[in-house]
Amino acid sequence: MNPSGGLRWHWRAWRSAALWSPTSTQIGHWLASVQPSAKHLLLLGPSAGWMLPTAWLLRFESIHAIDIDPAARFLFGWRHGPALKAAGIRWHYQTGDALTALPRLLTAHPRACVLLDNLLGQLRFHAPPWQDPMLFTSLQLADIKRLLQGREWGSVHDLLSGPTHGLPPEQDFPAARHSVVTHGAEPQADVAWLAAAKPQGEWLDHLTDQLFPGGTPVQDMAWAFSPNYWHWLQAGWVQPVTFLANAAPEPTHEHIAWRQLPLLQNTFAFDHPGTES
Repeated sequence: MNPSGGLRWHWRAWRSAALWSPTSTQIGHWLASVQPSAKHLLLLGPSAGWMLPTAWLLRFESIHAIDIDPAARFLFGWRHGPALKAAGIRWHYQTGDALTALPRLLTAHPRACVLLDNLLGQLRFHAPPWQDPMLFTSLQLADIKRLLQGREWGSVHDLLSGPTHGLPPEQDFPAARHSVVTHGAEPQADVAWLAAAKPQGEWLDHLTDQLFPGGTPVQDMAWAFSPNYWHWLQAGWVQPVTFLANAAPEPTHEHIAWRQLPLLQNTFAFDHPGTES
């Protein structure tokens, strides 16, 4: 998959609307619960906004979007433009590298909140050949968090992705999982809820698990990118001043049926305890 979009990506997104619908609905519910005080939005890396609800965009007075994919501007306008225009919302879509432009955009829009829309999970794919993807992603995320200090901001991004057996016809799609970021928590407790998709083989670590500050409320969502290849998305919203010292700890899970084994620092393997290795 081209991490920066392209016509092949847009064609796949358009054709996958029904398959992605449960995740799009969950993203919509999460965004509906987000109540930013800012009236202006910086929207970073949204592509065409294939899984972004127009209804949430209508809460703002102006929107400035930026994506590196040159086709994204036209398709975003096709999907969301008529409703934005009807509501009198000013919007501008720029073609460019959202993260390179971030310091300039923050200066130009000092009162805007920021949403990174399925952007940061792709960072590891943009590491230069001479740099370790883990180090590159860690440095990029640290710089982004530094720049966003004092802002209302949120992100939807990949945590893990990999092959699955998929849901049987009678199986409900996994519900979104709500939690609070507690760095260093036992990873097995985090993957138990995804067992319905029957993950198998090696899963890719997108290296984004340290993005949000400790205590940030987050929502984990399963995304059936294809019937047998799923992504684990995480969404969170950070307020400029948040005091959550007494936030409830990460819930624990007992009788976990699936096992997570770290491999090669950048991948994970899933197997069922009832199968032979």
